[in-house]
Amino acid sequence: MKKRDISKYTNKIIPQFLILLVAAVIVVASGYFFMTWLVSDVLDVEGTYISASFEVVGTIVLLMLILIPMIIIFYRSRKKEIKILSEGIAHLAEGDFNYKIPLKKKDSLARVYANFNKMCEELKSVQILRNDFINSYSHEFKTPIASINGFASLLLEKNLTPQEREQYLTIIIEETDRLSRLATNTILLSKLSSQQIVTDVEPYDLSEQIRQCSIILSKKWMEKKIDFDCELEEVTFAGNRELMQHLWLNIISNAIEHTNKGGRITVSLCQDKEKVCVSVSDNGEGMDEQTLRHLFDPYFQGDASHSSQGLGLGLSIAKRIVELCRGEILVESRLREGSRFTVNLPVV
Repeated sequence: MKKRDISKYTNKIIPQFLILLVAAVIVVASGYFFMTWLVSDVLDVEGTYISASFEVVGTIVLLMLILIPMIIIFYRSRKKEIKILSEGIAHLAEGDFNYKIPLKKKDSLARVYANFNKMCEELKSVQILRNDFINSYSHEFKTPIASINGFASLLLEKNLTPQEREQYLTIIIEETDRLSRLATNTILLSKLSSQQIVTDVEPYDLSEQIRQCSIILSKKWMEKKIDFDCELEEVTFAGNRELMQHLWLNIISNAIEHTNKGGRITVSLCQDKEKVCVSVSDNGEGMDEQTLRHLFDPYFQGDASHSSQGLGLGLSIAKRIVELCRGEILVESRLREGSRFTVNLPVV
């Protein structure tokens, strides 16, 4: 938006100012004539009416001297505020989503400025979401694409046995499934990274949700013959059901992946006056200090032997969900002894 357009826009307030000024003059004049009529009827002593009239006129003049500067100040202040907003819109129209209008409590348009800044943040987050998805996804999808291409090329050979053909097709199916999960989780993480508040919050049975997540993952931990134990208090929690399910599935799934066959996993839930505490512990492989430092980094996988099973996004998603809930996630781990993930969520 050009300066000429801005000045043209701000000049639209002039009629409002003139209306206020005319209204003030009418009110003052009406008051003057009313007071004159009132004094002329009540006061009949010679000279009293004249002196009273002068007092009324003096009062009117004083009111005018006070009222007119106030109107002028109001007009200039409002014109300046609208000009600031117009300049902000001009920056936004040019794609400058980093622009912020300084907020002052005394500004009459402070709430409008706050909403404008919030709109800029949302538009910026959409742009970040798009860029993050393109950069991250394009980097991570190369491996499964190369795998699919390689095994698809092998399928063109005529001397393959039925067993080899079935094996290659199975690998292609697994890799395409991995690509699908990669896209879904990358979009989810990017969305959560730009999100500032949790929506669709409702009270629900948290203990039952954790039980359901354990059942959903039962095939995985039963295949590894893991002793899976749940110690859950009955807790009602106010949150977004879908987001919280992502949280528990990612943490429990991570524990299953890093627990050896015949191992043990314990999931516990308790609540006090201040917080809800969920703990997932295992006696699996554990982690060293370097792995712990990068544990929640996107696409980080501390153990290369599990790279084909996961995407390195689950714990990043889990941590971001906990942050949105104003909670904390703590990790205790010792190499070859196991790990404990503890999620503390505030009680609303």
